[in-house]
Amino acid sequence: MSRETVVVNQPLQELSSSGFEMANGEPDIRGWKVFSGVNQHIGKVKELLFDVNAQKIRYLILDLDGKPLNLLSRDVIIPIGLAELDQKENVVYLPDITVGHLATLPEYKKGKIDYDTERGVRDVFIPQNSEAAEKLADFEAKENPEREAFYRTPYFDENRLYRRRKNDNSREKIVQDPGPITGNNVKEDVVYIPDEKDPSVLRKATIVREVPGER
Repeated sequence: MSRETVVVNQPLQELSSSGFEMANGEPDIRGWKVFSGVNQHIGKVKELLFDVNAQKIRYLILDLDGKPLNLLSRDVIIPIGLAELDQKENVVYLPDITVGHLATLPEYKKGKIDYDTERGVRDVFIPQNSEAAEKLADFEAKENPEREAFYRTPYFDENRLYRRRKNDNSREKIVQDPGPITGNNVKEDVVYIPDEKDPSVLRKATIVREVPGER
């Protein structure tokens, strides 16, 4: 009996171990309470899954409190494009997610995210036999590489996270590489700025600024 090979998506890493950090001025939502679309507390943000190659956040890891929902408490991953921050409070909302979605999501286990798992998570929100799923399948079939096509949907749009917050258009980046410190007390920050034609695509840029002292 042949054994199926599971291909793990190595670029997906928890943000805390990815070598990147939240950009200056951007809130670190890890530890924040999470509420459903009917304003029910369903858990907290345990971590963020970061795509090291694309340098984008792909999922938030939800520490699901299943007891009040009659569900099993466990960690699940939610595509980042389904999350929104409260306008003022340190709270995350999942306005489009139902109890049915949460019941169907597979349990997240660190370091064991494979492509089939990601498709399974996406299919929870886009039924396989739906017209939307057919369009996505056609789109992915024409794109190369397939992984980039997979994420090129509103479900993975990081910009939606700040939709409820004021001055949303002024945000340029979500994460950054800490960057090196030179002998002249200058810090180089690698930042990612939304493309003018397609805001879901972040373009790499470097900001050089003076700092008080060495790290």
